[in-house]
Amino acid sequence: MQEVSIFNKYDKVQQLHSERTEWTLRVRAQAVWKGINRQTQEFRGLNVIFIDDSNWRIHAFVSAKISVFFDDILKEGVIYTLSNFHVRDYGTEEKNRAVRFGKHIYFANHTQLVPEVDNITNIAPYAFDLFLIADARTLLNDTRFLIDTVGKLEDKNIETVHSKEDEKKVHIRFRISDERSYINVTFFGDLAVQFEKSVKEIKDADISVIISSAKVNEHEGILGLLNLICEEHLNKMTDPAYCVNTDEPLLDHTPPLISVEDIKKLTKDFIEKKVRCQITVKKVDEKSNWYDNVCSTCGVEVTTVDGRYRCVLCSRNVPFPDKRFRIATLCNDTTGLIAIVFPDDEIQRIIGKNAFELEDEVGDENKFPTLLKNFEKKDYVITLTISERNVNKISNIYTATDISDPIEVLGNHSPTNEALVTPAKDPVVNPAKAPIVQNCDNITASV
Repeated sequence: MQEVSIFNKYDKVQQLHSERTEWTLRVRAQAVWKGINRQTQEFRGLNVIFIDDSNWRIHAFVSAKISVFFDDILKEGVIYTLSNFHVRDYGTEEKNRAVRFGKHIYFANHTQLVPEVDNITNIAPYAFDLFLIADARTLLNDTRFLIDTVGKLEDKNIETVHSKEDEKKVHIRFRISDERSYINVTFFGDLAVQFEKSVKEIKDADISVIISSAKVNEHEGILGLLNLICEEHLNKMTDPAYCVNTDEPLLDHTPPLISVEDIKKLTKDFIEKKVRCQITVKKVDEKSNWYDNVCSTCGVEVTTVDGRYRCVLCSRNVPFPDKRFRIATLCNDTTGLIAIVFPDDEIQRIIGKNAFELEDEVGDENKFPTLLKNFEKKDYVITLTISERNVNKISNIYTATDISDPIEVLGNHSPTNEALVTPAKDPVVNPAKAPIVQNCDNITASV
């Protein structure tokens, strides 16, 4: 009877849902890697793949803001008791997920991560969701997930190649097969160097390679795998190597930093592209809803039909919808005013709470939380996605996708005051440099 009580005190990964935070898991950290913006080199946070004793895996993210509390104890291979964390459903737009599970974990200030001293039950060191190489093409168009696969290394005589333009950029190419199919693989950066070293150290003639969380791509009709967040496991390797920062050829650039005045002049060349602006939040609108009720399955905003929440996309009733932050702000720089909607994930990252927790603190869903007013009178660098409605002047409301932590900037940015810096008359932007970026922390990253 004592053993039963010990086992039952832990929740299972497959049981997690977003309606509560009082969870306690017993999990092993299968993989840990840093999320780094490839263009700005900004550290975004820590990514983890946890596995429980039922071999269920889930991705977890520790934002840079609180990573200092966990980076010393969060190590690959260690078993932990993990409690008091947020569970979020993946949205329909979240791509390149390292785990094929509908939810992921976000650490908070009050999250507890305790290394286990004595193993009560065993947890496997690794778990994979292996696809046949022949099935890799199915994920070429389904960009929601990365792929795990396994194959025999066809040629051990492989070497890293340095870029002619930049000696610091390195890659390695090889091919794996499973006797029925084969696929080309390209590793970039640190992973390429570590992979070459590991292959040379293995004396066996045959080497089997498990590649986890790889990106399926196609170049000139040839299918291949890339290390987007990258980890690799080799037969007889004791310490898996993880790619901290992918160094694949740059396909994009950091979104340009331009003025509010120039944002309003953007043409159709910028539809669905991103730009950045440095602004001051002049006002947070308390009259508009500070959250949306969304479908707990697909993340689409629900409507009310006959007194019930209903998802238009799923065509089903949603008895208990999720809540997502959505605050409307009026911002300005020295050149003008702009209305910007702040998104759920960035608000959660900055304030360290989700909408359910904030509603519980306020005690009244119709009352605007004071905490959200704290965005006012602060300066941010904000990344905006330009919509067709913005360009065609149908809507003057812009949507933010990334928000920096508050920055200290002296001076008053009110457009009624004299500008401290004269902005350029035309936006200094090259349309070809609009981002197609995919960072390690967007696995929905990892990273």
